[in-house]
Amino acid sequence: MLHTLIQRFVQWCYYSKDYAFIRDTPYGVPLVQSLHLTGITLLLGTTLILNIRLLGFGFRKLSLPFLAEQLWPWTKAGMALTIASGIMVFLPDPTRYAHNGPIRLKMLLLCVALLYQFAVFGRVIRSAPETRPRMRNVAVSACSLCLWFGVGWCGRAIAFFQ
Repeated sequence: MLHTLIQRFVQWCYYSKDYAFIRDTPYGVPLVQSLHLTGITLLLGTTLILNIRLLGFGFRKLSLPFLAEQLWPWTKAGMALTIASGIMVFLPDPTRYAHNGPIRLKMLLLCVALLYQFAVFGRVIRSAPETRPRMRNVAVSACSLCLWFGVGWCGRAIAFFQ
């Protein structure tokens, strides 16, 4: 049932005239991929800054909750741009991506990373890190970085596993 539903969605995406402009023009896919990379840069850049602060390696003059408040809108903008442009990269050629192993792992890691970002990481960075044991901050940061960079590395691997 689910396989049939996915198959129909993939076929609709491929034959959709709404996305022909991306698939059939020489600049459509590169433009969307550029937007995707911009979103990834915003997302990973702000996440890296927050993790560096959580670990106590930098930005010590700024409280973590204040820094999180300043960066959170940029993080959310990066997430939104990355997800929206990622869907637009997928839609013009869904059969290429549907059978690609790294994209499946990327989607799994993305779901886990988003859940972790909102359920654990967001809560930790909005509180005072000095009140928790250092090893907990290190564990939260390590998990966050592994998830997000895992998503990025899997995204890069898509091109090598056709």
